[in-house]
Amino acid sequence: NTRPAPHRMALVASTRAHVRPSAPSRVSISTRRAAIAPAIAAKPRSARPASLVAPRALSIDEGDGSEPMTYTKEDLMKETSGAASKPEVVSPKKEEPKKVEPKKEEPKAEAPAPPPPAPAPSAWESEEEEEEDPDAEERSRLIRKLLGLAAASSRGQQASRDAKATMEDIITELEFMNPTEEPARKINGEWALVYASVEAFRSSPFFWGFQKMLPGGEDLASQLFKFTAGLPVAGTRGPFGVISQTVSLESEEMVSEVEMKIFDPFFAVASGVAGTVVSTANVTVKPDGAGDTLLVTPRTTRVRNSNVGGAILDQIVVPTSELMSSVAGGAVEAEAAVTYVDDAVRIVRVGKDLDQIFVYTKMADIM
Repeated sequence: NTRPAPHRMALVASTRAHVRPSAPSRVSISTRRAAIAPAIAAKPRSARPASLVAPRALSIDEGDGSEPMTYTKEDLMKETSGAASKPEVVSPKKEEPKKVEPKKEEPKAEAPAPPPPAPAPSAWESEEEEEEDPDAEERSRLIRKLLGLAAASSRGQQASRDAKATMEDIITELEFMNPTEEPARKINGEWALVYASVEAFRSSPFFWGFQKMLPGGEDLASQLFKFTAGLPVAGTRGPFGVISQTVSLESEEMVSEVEMKIFDPFFAVASGVAGTVVSTANVTVKPDGAGDTLLVTPRTTRVRNSNVGGAILDQIVVPTSELMSSVAGGAVEAEAAVTYVDDAVRIVRVGKDLDQIFVYTKMADIM
């Protein structure tokens, strides 16, 4: 190869090859390195001298007494990379694992709000609901008729035979339309007698037990009661005022009160004898029945608020149960069938044939 003048260089395949320039001119090492390296690297390996095929190093001596420049194979390859560079192998990029982002929880749908409360039924709708009871209107009509007839006949005591038959027919119809299950369990409260098919005072439980205690039974008792009621002691306004019954199944007690006034006026001068006969009894619902029968045991009898003997009579209490037990040879227990009950009216039948009928209304309804 021709080298730039005035330099003449030789390649020596040894670790210490020296080339002396023919002229003393000086060229910088970097310039010469840049000029030589491309020419060497450009030749194919087969065309190079044997000494250059696998040289361990390349030394260049400039002949100026300076240290020769030594090139290794690696140096030549680095500096000639621009002239004979191998195609750059691009390693495939490793795909970075995709980051799996946690799914955002969608907000849960709120539960639907409860529907608004239904509006209160109007008066018209309430009337429609009440009309669902097919017997309600008929019962109301019969009760009004019964109470009217009873009031006109002094609780049935002065009713004609036809009027009494009409009232008892009405009572029978009401009993068939009884709206209350187990009526004997729905009798708590204070009731006033408005009709009696027998003497009104016989609505007291004392007389229910008395007629059962007598040896002659109800027949004898009925004759005695009629005789007593026929005595001329009632006066001009009748012997009885308010006749009431107060029942409490919780305390198992029935209290009957009969306001009485006899000998009025007394010999047309003084007022008669007045007072209230109070009878108490134990009362329970018959356990083996259909919830429509009461078991009544008379307990005591006394007179209250008498205008004769006043405070003395108030303190006298007759032990009815003991007297009846001594006569009957055991406790006297009467049965009373409750055949009809609603919010205002109660019907009770007493006697072995259930032919003694008593009709009561709530005291609050007549006061």
